[in-house]
Amino acid sequence: MRVPAAVMGLLLAGLEPGIAASSNPGYTPEEAHAGCYKTDLRVCMISLGTVFWFDMGTVAAQIAKRNELDVNGRTARRKITIDARPPGKTEIIGITLTLASPAPNDRVEKVELDLPGDPELAHTASEYDSTYLYDAVSTVLGSRCPALDRLALYRFYENSIKPRETVKTNVRKYGIFHYTQRVIDTAPVPFCGAAFSLHSRSEFTGTPDMPNRNPKTLSFIDIE
Repeated sequence: MRVPAAVMGLLLAGLEPGIAASSNPGYTPEEAHAGCYKTDLRVCMISLGTVFWFDMGTVAAQIAKRNELDVNGRTARRKITIDARPPGKTEIIGITLTLASPAPNDRVEKVELDLPGDPELAHTASEYDSTYLYDAVSTVLGSRCPALDRLALYRFYENSIKPRETVKTNVRKYGIFHYTQRVIDTAPVPFCGAAFSLHSRSEFTGTPDMPNRNPKTLSFIDIE
């Protein structure tokens, strides 16, 4: 069942027990807009919960295990993956939080965004809007970039990220068939107090100039 994430953020085991039972929401306006980048996990969850909806049980289970160690005594799970949905929308924004190591340390060191639309195909403001790039970035950066302008973000991606992409293509042949793998990466690019980098992997049958079918693509943006 999906519930308002604002409620979920207050119920997460090990973060702030008992807050939900209080008539006081348990957080300040500053915490609600602090974002996730370089903030405490509790504050991050509150910030996400004021904007998105996501599954409370799935996220809480990950958070409960965040300080577990492997058999060698090393931190085992420092990533928390959230499928976030803007209210009233069906599109899913994948948000992966990487916590500081070693445990216990609930500071979010890196955020990975898997957007429902590909910014690589966007050029106009409306096309970028459909990727939910602004919705995700503005929430994650929060008070680190309180006056983030939508068009400024899109211009940054268009004029600073895309020109820095390095593309590596590998074509293999199996009998009469070709199989292509394409990797796109950028080095971190500073913007609004953080560093952004793009990472994309595509696979498809056919040659790069003549693909036989739609590629299977995994693409994400790192903010660190």
